[in-house]
Amino acid sequence: MMNRYLLTYVAFILLAMAAETTYAASASFRIVAYMDKYDQPAGFVEGAPGVFYGTAGGYTHVGFSITPQGSMTVLASFPSGHNIVPTFVAGANGRLYSTVQISDNPASVFSITSNPGSEIYAAQTLGPSMTQGLPGGELLAVATKLTGTVISAYLATVDLKGVVTGIAAFPPSQVALTAIYASDGNFYGVAQATNAPTGYVFRVTPSGSLTQLYNFPSGSFYGYASLPLLQADDGNLYGALPNGGANGTGIIYKLTLSGQYTLLYTFPKNNDSFPNALIEGSDGNFYGATGGDFPVGGVGQLFRVTKSGQYTALYTLEHPARDGACNCTIDLGSDGMIYGTAQGAGATGAGAVFALDAGLPKPRPWAKQFHPESGPAGTRVLIWGSNLLGPSVDFNGVPAAAVFASGPNYVWATVPAGATSGPITVTTPGGANATHGSFTVE
Repeated sequence: MMNRYLLTYVAFILLAMAAETTYAASASFRIVAYMDKYDQPAGFVEGAPGVFYGTAGGYTHVGFSITPQGSMTVLASFPSGHNIVPTFVAGANGRLYSTVQISDNPASVFSITSNPGSEIYAAQTLGPSMTQGLPGGELLAVATKLTGTVISAYLATVDLKGVVTGIAAFPPSQVALTAIYASDGNFYGVAQATNAPTGYVFRVTPSGSLTQLYNFPSGSFYGYASLPLLQADDGNLYGALPNGGANGTGIIYKLTLSGQYTLLYTFPKNNDSFPNALIEGSDGNFYGATGGDFPVGGVGQLFRVTKSGQYTALYTLEHPARDGACNCTIDLGSDGMIYGTAQGAGATGAGAVFALDAGLPKPRPWAKQFHPESGPAGTRVLIWGSNLLGPSVDFNGVPAAAVFASGPNYVWATVPAGATSGPITVTTPGGANATHGSFTVE
């Protein structure tokens, strides 16, 4: 029986459509590894250059790492009766965080590193699903609390010891499915009614004020699907609805931070529809995956869509026994490749990890915030941003005395002797980026 805390986050979209469409592949696809006894892989994120982390579970639930060459290591293992939320988020301390729950007991946050073994923290009243690392080092999460048969939903933060703190409560009979921290300092996400096929994009301020920013038409939601939402390099929000649009088979949309809505693409009525993953590529376009109608006999598809809504099919997983089947999770690697997980099917029937070469350049780093903003030589500064793997750091042109990278969003850098006040520059194999603000050397 599916765990009730996790129902919001792990349900699959299993819908059937009849039409067939054939697409020519326009990108290079390869299987990195087939899963075996650890099936249903999900929650993919690159935690170190060339090392990806994910979850999987049949009778045994695991957190694992895998390289682009297919070398897999099980880092944490939980027996039957334990459910893992299928997401990992890198913290600022070199650990990756997710949530595990035993039956109907309160959920516990756990973390892993590159070495086998996990750290499980004290059980929490709020069961979180982490979505993003925040500038201060804590993690953003959507969370639920079960009281009897009533589920209450929250936007929350999680500290690096697993303590969950609510930011805002959602109205009764609503659940938050995803959330991000945006450039204006507010939180945005998608929420859904638990008893109707309706939902909306929300804004939550740091003080906890909740606003329904845009309401989707009734019928846009079905079950508890994956509802990707991101803020792109142009500052706007972009997302996908697996069941939205005139055909009920999915849409890609754009939303400004003030709530102005633009429909970018409507998926057709065929078995390559139902989008369930969306990321921004290093070329400024979006890349995603559709669920198709597996296991009825259809296929999933990996695609590109531009900011103007031009859609291109890149690869069709038309042979599930060979390629695996979406529901998929995808991540842009620091080498410019798109890596992902396909659940079910594959050569072993347990799913697969794959790589897609869409000709993308290595992603350029983006150093968005840092703290503290001043200090003497020897001060450790936490830099927060994106695509920060494999970095070097300098303070106004002087190389940092020490650099510690922690996943794609965090870098610790020590102010060197001889540094002067000015911007901090982060350089990776994808390029260099300087902070807008200046660090003041005291």
